[in-house]
Amino acid sequence: MNAILKLIRKRSGLQQSLTNIGWLGGDRIVRMLGAVLVGTAVARYLGPEQFGLLNYGTAIFAIFNIASGLGLELLVVREVALNPEKEPEILGTACILKGAASVVTTIAAVIAAWLLDPRNETLTIIVALLSTGAIAQAFDVVDYSFQAHTRSRFAVVPRNLVFIVGSIARVIGVLFHAGLLTFAWIAGGEYVFSGVGLLVSYSLYRQTKGRWKWRTTQAKLLLQEGWPLLVAGLMFMLYFRSDQVLLGKLSSKAVVGQYSAAIKLSEIWYAIPIVVCASVMPPILKAMESDKEKYYARLQRLYEGMVLLSVLVALGTQFAGPFFIRLLYGRDYSMAAGILAVHIWTGVFGFMGAVSSQQLVQEKLTMSSMQRTGIGAIVNLALNFALIPRWGGIGSAFATLIAQSIAFYFADALDKRTRHIFRMKTRAYMRFWLLPRMLFASSAD
Repeated sequence: MNAILKLIRKRSGLQQSLTNIGWLGGDRIVRMLGAVLVGTAVARYLGPEQFGLLNYGTAIFAIFNIASGLGLELLVVREVALNPEKEPEILGTACILKGAASVVTTIAAVIAAWLLDPRNETLTIIVALLSTGAIAQAFDVVDYSFQAHTRSRFAVVPRNLVFIVGSIARVIGVLFHAGLLTFAWIAGGEYVFSGVGLLVSYSLYRQTKGRWKWRTTQAKLLLQEGWPLLVAGLMFMLYFRSDQVLLGKLSSKAVVGQYSAAIKLSEIWYAIPIVVCASVMPPILKAMESDKEKYYARLQRLYEGMVLLSVLVALGTQFAGPFFIRLLYGRDYSMAAGILAVHIWTGVFGFMGAVSSQQLVQEKLTMSSMQRTGIGAIVNLALNFALIPRWGGIGSAFATLIAQSIAFYFADALDKRTRHIFRMKTRAYMRFWLLPRMLFASSAD
């Protein structure tokens, strides 16, 4: 133990990464607890039908909202990490691009909600409230800067304060029997105040001085490299959220409520790869510049760690899931247990996908990212159309599981530029499945 502590003290980069993981991990724990305690209280209060309608609107919003990001996050993190002296123009340009895109996607999301269900005025208002509030996500570029400098604590603090206030507001809404739209107002308000909080934090703790600037040449560079990531993001959101939209159209809002309850317990675990990658990828990127052998060795260890974590999470949820569904959501959501038992295994591929998505950006293979996500989206949509009418929420969970396995694993084998990534993932899976046999053999000796 002392040897490990000495190693950490000697390596300032490792120490900084671990500190960053600690802050991001704390942020995710707070949000996980809030999602479980407050989210389930709201779900029980609203019931499957209204909770399903709220999540139906959220899914429509999310599909369009991903387009407002223009695929810039990983690019901005990379560019700021490698060119800190250009940070003001990178952030200024990215912020204006995201703001303009957000206005367009807000209008598009509201029109889509009205077209999907013209008689449901409440659905249109939910989408409008969420989309308008999310225009403030243009200031997420502040978070990208903190990620690049592995100083995520300065983004975590304001966001968590807003999240805690929003959670308290939801509890008050439940206690005072607020209407459905109240919870949409709260969610929209969280986006606005999070953006304001990030700006305040940046003005106090920014690493690089200088006013943000617009640079047309910088915008062209970001959009040129970012458009495949944008398309990939849209495709990803299509097969990540289209299941709820299709359930709402092909089944019922109550089934959407059951499905949403299940995936909220499944998707909270996706915080693990997000936290780890946000902290360790900038140092790994720098290693690529100087020592490619070290770069690939570190990535391989990261892939192996993701496999181990995802399988442990899936196995634990498989056994404990039904108990927690009953405990948290109550009898009205009993169908969610079966959906959760299937959906939790998407993490075995999703955890790996979080790492490889960043690897593709670092190795400038954004077109491959778009292609593999597009394949996954097509498969998911086709399977949802085929399985929902017969099996409802469980059919949709199977569709998502198969689509994720194709997008985040098998599709890498189809492109010669990404076959080395496929081999790295295969090696990680093989090493995990051989581990019990190796341990058994060593104990027998």
